[in-house]
Amino acid sequence: MREKNQLDAGLIARLGLTGVVMGLLTALVGLPPSIEPLVWLGAYALWVVVITRRETARPLVTVLLASVWTGVLTGLVQGALQSSYIANNPWYAEEFADAGTGLWLGVQFVGFGAVMGLIFGVAIGLVAFVVARARAR
Repeated sequence: MREKNQLDAGLIARLGLTGVVMGLLTALVGLPPSIEPLVWLGAYALWVVVITRRETARPLVTVLLASVWTGVLTGLVQGALQSSYIANNPWYAEEFADAGTGLWLGVQFVGFGAVMGLIFGVAIGLVAFVVARARAR
């Protein structure tokens, strides 16, 4: 049994699987820049619902850690499938022209994913924190 303020590592890991799904979706199907953010926001909205309904301890930190983990996993999948990603995302062709290939491009995917995970983790984590506080009242 977890103590009151202990993080739920299992939940963080499970939420992080969003990164595998998004990595596969973006690499194998491709998501236009007008659609991908909406898919991410939908996933994050679901996270907020799950975290606040479970009354998860430290919702901001939970979302932050899960989001960074998600970003890393997304980057790993995209990096591993980089040729498919490039082929299925022609709207980013200009950006990939100068990005290099192979391991260097894979590192860039992971780094970008981690940074975006950090940024969105803070933003969505604050939302989860506020919603959790409002529900507790």
